[in-house]
Amino acid sequence: MGFLPKISIGNCRTNSIPLATVFNLSLEEGKSSVRMERRNIIPLFKKGSRNKSENYRPVSLTSVICKLLERLIKDHLVDFLVKKKLINPSQHGFFKNEVMLTNMLCFFGKMSQSG
Repeated sequence: MGFLPKISIGNCRTNSIPLATVFNLSLEEGKSSVRMERRNIIPLFKKGSRNKSENYRPVSLTSVICKLLERLIKDHLVDFLVKKKLINPSQHGFFKNEVMLTNMLCFFGKMSQSG
């Protein structure tokens, strides 16, 4: 599985039609392959004693194909919501190139107006 991203990137044109077919079938049928949904959960050490389980956090490793589909869905969903004006313009969490600075400036501006 570790070689899949390199092969996918290297053969982008070759893989795009089969991937589009799989993605479209998955979306039309409302289900995906079990292999696509499978995640490997590994413990990631934080700090402290390596003998205590509370010093680890679970990390879910998702398939590259699944991540790609999720990204495509998210991008289309956000575009739709923006075009239909269903997201508040002050929402910063889902937008590309929106930084925390703009969110903080909005917050401090509202704080100074209320005081």
